[in-house]
Amino acid sequence: MHVHITADIQKNIPLVLAVCDGEILGEKSLIPQSDTVKQALSMLKLGKGKYVDICVESGQRIIFLDVGTFESVYEIRCQGGALWNLCQSLSYSALQILPWSSFPEELLYGLMLKGWRFDGYRTKSNPLPKLFCKDLYVIYNESIKGAPSLTQQIERYRTSIESIHWTRQRCNEPANILTPQKFSQDLTEFSEFGIRVEIIEKASLESLGFGALLGVAQGSIHEARLAVLQWHGAASCDAPWVTLVGKGVTFDTGGVSLKPSSGMESMKMDMSGAAVVAGVIRAAAIDKLPLNLSVVIPLVENAISGTAQRPGDIVRSLSGQTIEVLNTDAEGRLILADALWYAQEKFNPHLIIDVATLTGAVRVALGPEYAGIFGTCEKTIEAIRTCGKEEGEKFWHLPLDSAFDRALDSDCADMKNIASPGYGAGSSIGAQFLKRFIKPEQKWIHLDIASVDHLTADHLLCPKGGSGFGVQTLYSFLLKKQTFGCCNQGKCCS
Repeated sequence: MHVHITADIQKNIPLVLAVCDGEILGEKSLIPQSDTVKQALSMLKLGKGKYVDICVESGQRIIFLDVGTFESVYEIRCQGGALWNLCQSLSYSALQILPWSSFPEELLYGLMLKGWRFDGYRTKSNPLPKLFCKDLYVIYNESIKGAPSLTQQIERYRTSIESIHWTRQRCNEPANILTPQKFSQDLTEFSEFGIRVEIIEKASLESLGFGALLGVAQGSIHEARLAVLQWHGAASCDAPWVTLVGKGVTFDTGGVSLKPSSGMESMKMDMSGAAVVAGVIRAAAIDKLPLNLSVVIPLVENAISGTAQRPGDIVRSLSGQTIEVLNTDAEGRLILADALWYAQEKFNPHLIIDVATLTGAVRVALGPEYAGIFGTCEKTIEAIRTCGKEEGEKFWHLPLDSAFDRALDSDCADMKNIASPGYGAGSSIGAQFLKRFIKPEQKWIHLDIASVDHLTADHLLCPKGGSGFGVQTLYSFLLKKQTFGCCNQGKCCS
């Protein structure tokens, strides 16, 4: 759908007017003054999300859409998503709207964010339903607020939206297509945005000592990769780095600790964390954010075969610490252990944030509405949670504890990758394991998005499937430069 900004209502294009409690919303001087409109409005009993389509005496078609009340930016965006649904349910090739919010750019953000679907594998003989509306005209008079500023805001939002769509596309790709090799190839295309891209292949990973990562990958014919992306946006070469690390398991069978077959198809999305951090650096580079941002993505497939890692194996991580692998389905923490250590050694970042579909336990704890957040700095945690709330991505602060750390002690290695059966606290145990690979002085945040990385039904801002959860929050966090307002070890300053 193409969005156009225009100052005048066009009579030959159906007009959408928003209604709440019997009143038309929007700039009063632009609302058609028609007896038919007034009569229709007095008779309407719609209900939020409902609409009615009428024709007034001038020949203008008007669609009244009941938007209900709204209080937050996120709710306005959801109305934009509802508007997208309306546009595609009507058999009109073009529509025009009179913005009903003081923030029309947020309305259009929601509309454009919803305007994506995963349909590239449909053949001509079995297409998805046709998208009717190709053009949307936004009635926005420069004398009211300034159309150029709205146009600029839409273009800025378009960068974020396209990066979210890029992320969703990767999350939905089947695992026979999006292998570690293919994912890394997709990332090399980021060089056109000024991002430096390095792909480290298996032989180099072996010589460098990525034992934990390679142990997970050894059962698959698809060799492991480590993608390292750098955006140098700060004015000074000595400016501190912010580093994002994303879990990139392109398919997770569980390995020898095999997952149940029911629902295993969703494990193609076990690389959601990788797609999220890639989407963030893509948006940052296109918008030329004035900061140094690096991304480290370990890419593997956790397959089962005669060469697969076995429960009871002991691997040596990049940090030199040894790990007793008691459950091969707790593999995300193994590849992140090496990636986190590498990121600290290479970039010495001011802040490191990892994003991962790490534990099914986080969905048990929080349900499908919240992601888990852990870390070593309370102020940064709260800053991310605030950004998430504004973007409609909710996070709940979960605990780390020395008792959880002791639960990871092994009799025959430096640690084991799970706690003893029945211990519980699965999400905290996973985060605590990662903390063993965080240097004492390093400020670190862990986002467990396994509860929110995919939708089982359509949402107003996202169709069923991979959600891209986290891109908006992290990008907003970087935009606000809250990254640099916090010290190490959780001792925060303003």
